[in-house]
Amino acid sequence: YSQTANLGILTNFEAFSGDGGIANTEGTVTGDVGTHSGTISGLELPDYTGNKYKANAATDQARQDLLRLYIHLNAKFVDFPGTHAAAFANETITPGVYSIGAAGSIGGALTLDGGGDPDAFFVIKFLGAFTVGADATVTLTGGTQSCNVFYLVDGAISIAADADIKGTLFSKAGAVGLGAGVQLEGRMFT
Repeated sequence: YSQTANLGILTNFEAFSGDGGIANTEGTVTGDVGTHSGTISGLELPDYTGNKYKANAATDQARQDLLRLYIHLNAKFVDFPGTHAAAFANETITPGVYSIGAAGSIGGALTLDGGGDPDAFFVIKFLGAFTVGADATVTLTGGTQSCNVFYLVDGAISIAADADIKGTLFSKAGAVGLGAGVQLEGRMFT
């Protein structure tokens, strides 16, 4: 359970869209999916094992929890304001809130080292789109848990083929897309 943020009803969701559809073409999804305004397609047994919610009381609550989560994450004190390049690649970073004043990316290997603290959190904010390159990896060490990792994006999120990413992908104003063979240990919200 995340110590960084209370997800409310979103705790049960692997993917949620407040205003847009959810589609799956060949991936395996475990966990609930929902949309308050849109369609859900491509999520059938045996590759899908959760519940689907569309324009009901659960999705209304999820929209409210999504807004609350965004406000909470966006208001967190920025430990590293504009001090990191827009591209994260082949490096290890320590816990805290990072703010990138433009679009950004992960290429190669990124290690999130919690320094032995299982409650260590990472919030990486991008004031633009966010991309993860093909075969890029995010590795969690030093007690870091994927439930305490958030990518807060003011635009679309695109994860290229065979990437391995950990954490919650949260797009404020765009779609979230995963390429073929992507491994996501976390959630997708928009």
